[in-house]
Parts: sequence; C-alpha cells; structure tokens
Amino acid sequence: MPKRKLQVNKQSGGDGGASEVQTIYADLVTFVMMLFILLFVLSYNDEKSQDFITELQIKFGEEVEDKQQTLTTDALLVSKINHYIKKEDLSEYAHVVVDEYRVKMILNPPILFDSGKVAIKQAGKKVLAGVGDIFDNVVNPLEIEGHTDNVPINTEEYASNWELSFFRAFSVVKYYIFSRGYDPVRMTAKGFGEYRPIVDNSTVLNRAQNRRIEINVIRITETDDFDDASY
Repeated sequence: MPKRKLQVNKQSGGDGGASEVQTIYADLVTFVMMLFILLFVLSYNDEKSQDFITELQIKFGEEVEDKQQTLTTDALLVSKINHYIKKEDLSEYAHVVVDEYRVKMILNPPILFDSGKVAIKQAGKKVLAGVGDIFDNVVNPLEIEGHTDNVPINTEEYASNWELSFFRAFSVVKYYIFSRGYDPVRMTAKGFGEYRPIVDNSTVLNRAQNRRIEINVIRITETDDFDDASY
C-alpha cells in the first residue's frame, strides 16, 4: 500500500535558493543517517529492535498518516450524508456530528415515528432507505440509539421513556437487517430514555432536540473483528 506523505509548499525569494539547497542537504543527511540506523536495527531480530522500529515509524509519519486517513474517510462519509440531507430537504430533521469515536447522523423522531409509537412511518422508511444507500458499502459497526425528552410516558405499550427509546432504536435496526440485508453482527440497538439529553429540557424547542434517533458509524480499531472496514 503506497505511503501518503504530507507535502508543504515552500515559497522562495531573494536568496531563498541557497536556503532551500541547505534544507535539502540537511534532509538528505538525516535520511541517510536514519537509513543506516534502521539497517543496523534490522540485523537484530529481537523485541527491543522491533520496539525501536515502531518508534521510528511513529516519529516519521505513520501516526500522521493514520490520522489523515481517518479524517479523509470521515469527511467523505459526512459529505455524502450532508448531500443527501440537502437533496431531500431534511435539514429541519437531520444533521451530522463527528467525534473521536464515530460519525453520527441525528434524526428527529417526527420524520420516523408518530408520537408515542415505534412503528416506522412510510416517510421514515424512505429516509432510512436513502441513508441506507450511503451505508450499504460501509462495513463498520452501526449503533442505533434512541433518546427522548423528560416528559413522562405511561401507556399500555410502554411504561417509560426508556422502553420507548429502545424499541424505536430496535425498529430502525430491524429495518436495516430485514429490508436492507445488513449483517446483524454489526448492528446494535440502545435506548437511553431521557437520561442523555444534548440540551436541558426547559423549553419546547429543547425537548424537541432531545427526542432523537442517532445512527452511529463506529470507527474500527485494531482489536475489532471486522475485516476491511472503510467508509
């Protein structure tokens, strides 16, 4: 796999040419020195040598490359989701958030469910299908989270917001498994009720923000069992 390198464009002027030659020469000397050190280390196949090689890789850009690749794939996925949201005029009901562990698509329940219900509406299935067109080629784990506001619910079907939030998330998981053929192994449904609000529940608008479904595309780590994970 070809290594990607960070490139810096240098502007020269005046006597900058001499400075550039000196810089190139210094880089060359450093490279040759590190090459000899690396060859010396490779002649010893022990644990300390391998640790030293790992340190060299980190120092000379492996860590930067991995980070850059993550940023690139995140940006690509976010771009696709945002394009879909804009194309379908869903900005009132959906947006994207990226954090250290996932790319998160947040959907407000009115687009998916009737009040107090867990059955996905036809309009909601259309939205999930459009999102599925983006996620069909993603093999990363998908975690579906249900969240509510703090207004109590006590119906014959659901005794608490916690139950309602879970079964809404489970409805989305079932849709992707049975309607899109997603592997159940990588699907998770979670319900948090009112216990993980993104804003306080002091106003009608805030409560509307807290009622949400989150579709989380989880980043793969080296310890995970998913092969060839990518966006």
